[in-house]
Amino acid sequence: MDVLTRVSVDYETLPGWRCSTETARSFEELPPQAQNYIRFIEDFLQVPVKWVGVGKSRESMVKLF
Repeated sequence: MDVLTRVSVDYETLPGWRCSTETARSFEELPPQAQNYIRFIEDFLQVPVKWVGVGKSRESMVKLF
């Protein structure tokens, strides 16, 4: 627990989106704010995002590679 007392948190606030992403089947069909969010995650983690869930079903996936 001693380590946790030295932790500092940095928050990043990104613009959100209010439209549905359920019909998107490609990166380009996602709202620009969603695209920027995905790119932020990739840059921050230094790992490419390969799939994004855009709805409730298993088929509601966007393949990014």
